[in-house]
Amino acid sequence: MQTPKTGKTSETVQARGTRDGRRAAPAAWRRIAGAVCVASGAALLMSLAFAAPAQAAVFKDTELQSLLDAGRADELEKVAGRRLEAKPEDGQAAAALTLAQLDLADPAALRRNTQRLEQCLQRSPDDGACHYALALALVMQARGGSKFKALGSLGRVSELAQRAMTLMPDAPEPRSALQQYYLALPSFVGGGESKARALEQGVEDAAQLQLMRARVAASRKDWPAMEKALRAVRTQRPELLLELRVLWSDYGRQLMFSDQREKAVPWFEELVKSQPTQAMGAYGLGRAYDALGQYDKAVAAFERARTQQGAEQLGLDRRLGSALQAKGDAAQARTALQRCVDNRRASAGDVEDCRKRLTQLGAAG
Repeated sequence: MQTPKTGKTSETVQARGTRDGRRAAPAAWRRIAGAVCVASGAALLMSLAFAAPAQAAVFKDTELQSLLDAGRADELEKVAGRRLEAKPEDGQAAAALTLAQLDLADPAALRRNTQRLEQCLQRSPDDGACHYALALALVMQARGGSKFKALGSLGRVSELAQRAMTLMPDAPEPRSALQQYYLALPSFVGGGESKARALEQGVEDAAQLQLMRARVAASRKDWPAMEKALRAVRTQRPELLLELRVLWSDYGRQLMFSDQREKAVPWFEELVKSQPTQAMGAYGLGRAYDALGQYDKAVAAFERARTQQGAEQLGLDRRLGSALQAKGDAAQARTALQRCVDNRRASAGDVEDCRKRLTQLGAAG
């Protein structure tokens, strides 16, 4: 709890007495909000398109599932929107539209989607996709409200995620989301590593197990164990390849900001080679080069990523504009940074940074 947009891991906060416990709780809901976004935004809306169908699916509808697996968020949004116009009670379309719009800075759209999903559960209480999408929507909704409201919603988020996992036992997304939920929260508010590890029971897919173990290792900052688990993953399932990309990128970012930053380049090169049609590998490679101050190579990698699947979810133009600015190409930097500002899927933080950079470039020009 994988989006939308971003892929960062975080350690579990332990309660140390009443005062520290009160201080930990608000931080906990922010972590779970971010974790959910990984599973929903990044991990659900960025994936690899393979000819072979997934062994398990969030959606019964093959068109919606294929768009989800291909990381085509914009197209998924259009298809789901058209279907809802034709049939407002279409629960699968309501869930798909929610997942496609989770990363939009549009509280009105989030409210509409949440209402549709609540209606879906009333009409079809056994629709796992609606349970799953509603859990993620509630977390995103909580991010825009008060800390207390957010904490109050956590119980229902957990119930919805567990119900989704029960209804879709072979689909890895609900189980992964629930695992991230547990890892993001301390035990005193319903989380904890023991619960996260317990979710491994009953998982028969070896690749899925390794991904779950990599996620636990990341939460403990056990980087050697995380790398070992990721390298052991062998799969062609699109939804697991999606999780592999996200966790692979998490580890790559850890390398980037450590004293081993030079190892991030070959790490991301492996991802580019193994999943060449996906933007995340080239994007990570660009960030690795940027961290090393190799701006020409960073720009080339970011430009490559812009043409690939899943690019719309990555905040590419902010990184590209920054690298262009660093290498002294003010004109191209302005173009990229303006795209960032105009991007309806850009995060508030990205837009703010891009505006600041545009102001700097304007003053310099």
